[in-house]
Amino acid sequence: MKNLFLTLTLCLSFIISNAQEVFILSPIIVADEDKDDFESIQSKYVSPLAQDAVDDKSMKGWVLLKRMAGFGSPDNKMNYMWVTVFDNINQMVNAKQWWEDTESKYGIPSEILYDGYELEGRGNYVYKTERQIETEAPGKYVIFNWATPKDVAKMIDLQADVEKHFRKNIIKSGMVGWGMATRIIPQAKDRSTAFWWDVYDSMENTMEHLAGGAAVEGLSKEHLSEFNENVPNGWDNRVIFEIMTGTR
Repeated sequence: MKNLFLTLTLCLSFIISNAQEVFILSPIIVADEDKDDFESIQSKYVSPLAQDAVDDKSMKGWVLLKRMAGFGSPDNKMNYMWVTVFDNINQMVNAKQWWEDTESKYGIPSEILYDGYELEGRGNYVYKTERQIETEAPGKYVIFNWATPKDVAKMIDLQADVEKHFRKNIIKSGMVGWGMATRIIPQAKDRSTAFWWDVYDSMENTMEHLAGGAAVEGLSKEHLSEFNENVPNGWDNRVIFEIMTGTR
């Protein structure tokens, strides 16, 4: 990721994530009639501003995701997600509002540039990266997975075997990124405490993963049994997103 998953141009050699890395998921709702304007402005103006912030070491990466229509709960109106990644908590809490630097870069005040659409924020959710795999291959789709393990520490340990398995299968399966994180905030009884992401090169391989194939195929029965025992109620939610734009 040089960015959570997704900034999409990382070292072809696999690397274990810095345990200090943190990221923010910011779900938003954009009206159907505003989607084209929103996506255009995000790609043409916001993404370069985000890259400036990365180059200035104000953050590690940023990406815009679009929820795939027709997959997941039809009652969930959230249709886009910003993902902002930081090297550590210190960088995060001291981050500037880089998206407001529109006048100095483009000669357009931010209140005018962003006036073409309305959006509704659905909060900010902060996580700490526990394990991850990154590659240079470009990702097109990502699965977000939430769960509430009985024992979070044990679940983190279990991911060591998952990571080894995925590393062996990542090229042939079409997977180009993977990771697991734990929630920092908000903390509440109805909030999932663990989060995973799976990045793929195509929708076909994404769906294969959800069906137990792709990189998942061949995971040991012992591991699956331990996972299911620690998450007896299964996944809290799984959502597919398309990667729209982001930093390098």
